Amino acid sequence: MRLNRFMIRPLVEQGLREELNAGDTTGGFLVWDEDPVQTAQIYAKGDGVACGLLFADETIKLIDPEAEIEHCVDEGAEIGPGTVLLKIRAKASAFFMIERAALDWIQQLSGIATKTRRYVNLVKHTKVRLTDTRKGWPGLRMVQKYAVRVGGAHNHIFNLSNCVLVKDNHIKIAGNIRNAIEILRSRAQHTFKIEVECESLAMVQEALDCGVEIIMFDNMDLDEMREGLKLVNKRAITEASGGVNESTIVAIAETGVDVISVGDLTHTVKAVDISLDVKDIKPSAIRTIERLKTQASSSRATG
Repeated sequence: MRLNRFMIRPLVEQGLREELNAGDTTGGFLVWDEDPVQTAQIYAKGDGVACGLLFADETIKLIDPEAEIEHCVDEGAEIGPGTVLLKIRAKASAFFMIERAALDWIQQLSGIATKTRRYVNLVKHTKVRLTDTRKGWPGLRMVQKYAVRVGGAHNHIFNLSNCVLVKDNHIKIAGNIRNAIEILRSRAQHTFKIEVECESLAMVQEALDCGVEIIMFDNMDLDEMREGLKLVNKRAITEASGGVNESTIVAIAETGVDVISVGDLTHTVKAVDISLDVKDIKPSAIRTIERLKTQASSSRATG
């Protein structure tokens, strides 16, 4: 999945409308007649995976189209305290207006990419495919899923039009799995695979009898998943979902399931600490960076 400026510009514009409203009261009065060109850097004060640089870039360009921006790291790069992500040369007024919006994009998206990378590393010894879910921020799903890809995982469906996913409420309305599948096969495009969410082994068997292509083990324990895999016997793609977290994912992956979908990648995220400083990095940030580097060195030495 690749993003381009056409796709992200409306989101960046909305962020700037929210931030600026009628204008920048402080910066607007401070820089009134003259608006000298200044330099700045966006840099990390914590560890993580860089993501969202294009959003920051677009934020800056919308405020100052003549701004010069140097990307110092690539999307998906491992970053640490003191890593410079972007170097910027722009009008002074631009830095006042773009600072919060640009940083928020990088902080939040880097948070998703960072968490995703942790999950990916936990299960890299297996053949499982790790995906996101549709859980997250309404209106920003595309952006979140982009960050998941940057972190090294895959995307599940983007919206209700992407696939046929039969869940519990569909089954209740149809009466049973077989009725639901027969109706869907008679009406849906032949290009769609059908996935059924199963909460029990009996539901797994019923879905298999209907010849579905993907079976989701929904909130099953490990023993149920293992039994489900025996039932399926590679006749369908298997997916585990529901309540997956960093403490449970390894055991789930080691059952041999094909896919694990994880809502935690996007619905509970800790932002990476990112800052913007005009001219030089401020002394307090330098002290923080040096302290974090010292702690990291001590941890490596004792670990």
